Amino acid sequence: MRNFIFIISSVLFLACKSDNEKTKPSLNDITESVYASVSVGPEESYFPYTTMPGVIEKIAVEEGDTVTKGQVLFKVTTSLVDNRIIDAQLDLAQTKANLNGEESLLKNIQLDIQTQKQKLQLDSINFRRQENLWKQNIGSALDFDKAKITYKTSQNTLKSLQEKYAQTSVNLRNSYQKAANRVSSERTSLKEYTVKSEISGRVYNLFKEVGELINQQEPFAEIGSVSTFKIKMDIDEIDITKINVGDIVAISLDAYPKQVFEAKITKIFPKKDEATQTFKVESHFVENPPKLYNGLSGEANIIISKRKGVLTIPTDYLLPGNKVMTEDGEKEVVPGLKNMEFVEIISGIDSTTTLIKQKK
Repeated sequence: MRNFIFIISSVLFLACKSDNEKTKPSLNDITESVYASVSVGPEESYFPYTTMPGVIEKIAVEEGDTVTKGQVLFKVTTSLVDNRIIDAQLDLAQTKANLNGEESLLKNIQLDIQTQKQKLQLDSINFRRQENLWKQNIGSALDFDKAKITYKTSQNTLKSLQEKYAQTSVNLRNSYQKAANRVSSERTSLKEYTVKSEISGRVYNLFKEVGELINQQEPFAEIGSVSTFKIKMDIDEIDITKINVGDIVAISLDAYPKQVFEAKITKIFPKKDEATQTFKVESHFVENPPKLYNGLSGEANIIISKRKGVLTIPTDYLLPGNKVMTEDGEKEVVPGLKNMEFVEIISGIDSTTTLIKQKK
């Protein structure tokens, strides 16, 4: 009975063992790469903002439009500025009338000056006459003094009017210039309510609609390059030290499921994104796919090392602790390059070793 049990157990053991897949190391070319998720975006992106908060009155573009630098994108309601401009224009008209109008202060002072000049002439004649009489001992000293005082007063009055004219002229011209500057300033501020594009490109997204409020912290749209794109990749911090600018990247895009595109790394951002715990890396296609759109996504394998004709085993034959199962039991190996398919074996086994795949 015991022999029968032993025979059955042995048969079961051999059957189980024979069920395990076997292989031998083989010579293969192996490539080690770093995986990354990718998204495609325009080479240059620009987000226009308003400098003046308010309600969007007009939007001059649509998503998908191409725009040129300086083209109007949208306008914010300007009713308050319009009212300030009207007030400034009224002030300008008033100061201009004060300066040049028929009833201007300067014209009134000019009339006073002309009248005073005529009075001064009469007072001068009277003073000279009284002076001549006094020299001839004719008339009284009182009459002479009164004529002299009247003459001097007329001189001072004329001088005062002339100074008043000069000062008033300066004041009125300054007031006029200030009013003109205010009109110009209000018109300039009016331009700030009209937002124009700072680059030529395509409108990829509009974030606002007519009638919505917008402030200085809210972008109105996304505008970017039309024909030049970059590939944005997120690299785990464990792998970031393995890659370099210039490394070749194999890109697989969801939009082109059966194609692989070649790219090269052009920029590695030095600071880790704390939110994702990854580093930002940019690359560019060596040759662009037929069509590219902002936001296309896919996967990337950054080639960091290649070896030709090396001894490899399938990746799933490598056990924890860098060991493999052979017909003679577990053996420790020294692995080299590794990818999803193969592992390079530097030492520990050779091409004649039969490996047994362990079931998981």
